[in-house]
Amino acid sequence: MNLLEAVWVRRSQRTYLPRPLEEVQREQLGKALAECSRRSGLHLRLVCPRVSPFAGQGRLKGAREYLLLAGPAEDPDLEEKCGYWGEELVLTAAAMGLGTCWVGGTYDREACLAQLEPGETLVCVAAVGIPEGSPAPRPLRPAGELALLTDSAPAWFDAGIAAVQRAPSAMNRQGYRFQLRPDGAVQARLSGGGSFALVDLGIAKRHFQLGAHGGVWTWGDGGVFHKAAEEKSCGAVIWRPAGEGREYLLARHNGGHWSFPKGHVEGRESERETAAREIWEETGLTADIDTGFRRVVTYSPGPGIVKDVVFFTATPAGGTERRQEAEIAQLGWFSFREARALVTYATDEEVLLAAEAYLREKS
Repeated sequence: MNLLEAVWVRRSQRTYLPRPLEEVQREQLGKALAECSRRSGLHLRLVCPRVSPFAGQGRLKGAREYLLLAGPAEDPDLEEKCGYWGEELVLTAAAMGLGTCWVGGTYDREACLAQLEPGETLVCVAAVGIPEGSPAPRPLRPAGELALLTDSAPAWFDAGIAAVQRAPSAMNRQGYRFQLRPDGAVQARLSGGGSFALVDLGIAKRHFQLGAHGGVWTWGDGGVFHKAAEEKSCGAVIWRPAGEGREYLLARHNGGHWSFPKGHVEGRESERETAAREIWEETGLTADIDTGFRRVVTYSPGPGIVKDVVFFTATPAGGTERRQEAEIAQLGWFSFREARALVTYATDEEVLLAAEAYLREKS
């Protein structure tokens, strides 16, 4: 499940099973936390305390672990950034099947303040854990109350607003409005107050960006969104039998991250043709591509660009293994457990998990 898919299924979870996250779940969240902290300049972390900061504080039951959303006290956009990047993490957890709940005031704030570094300000926290039961969906606010809608609006704008409708908000206020300007940009303005209005705005901006399929926001009340140029790549999770399980071929790209072979679609290639060509170019192997498995990872490789990467599964069919020096620093075969720990990004780990589940079901 990718982040946009998580937008449609994620609900505020108030009841949790009284057991901690598994270590592999913490590790997967840790990858997303490290990436979000690096890109945002915030200090975002998962806290697993002995005593729950939510016990006796509100309507949360069984919740103990939480995402701490904090950052430099001098950052003028700190609250909005915590909303934006915090929602990235909340959706990542939802995509993993975990329950989450934004928490603004009903928690032991002093206990959470003790987790801060000097010079940091705590904005809020979000509970995360093993969900107990499935909460009912909340009613959606009409799109016309969140945006000025016109028949001439592009489809990506309408899709962005549909994602905003599902954005969590303090007291379900959703006190903001989105407007498509004549120049094609989108502007978001606060329409109400409240102590977490800017956090809510950051959450809504992230939802709009996901629904609109990429773009760049400026911070602040009245911030502007410019739609991103779209790119596409294809690749595969390459595997081979090993004992009673499987080994996976990972590539350490020259940027330093471990992932799967992949690359840009060229000309009028099909997705399958691109994946096969990229595998050959990057690894020296020909491969049998299984399009019965298809997962899409969406990310921004640079300002104003959004990229979809389509992954299939594949098995080696021939050739001689060798790395493409211009792109790949190292190739290696790893067990599922080793590969899961090694892949750099949480989104790629999700692809690996889905591939392993798919292959187990087929075998």
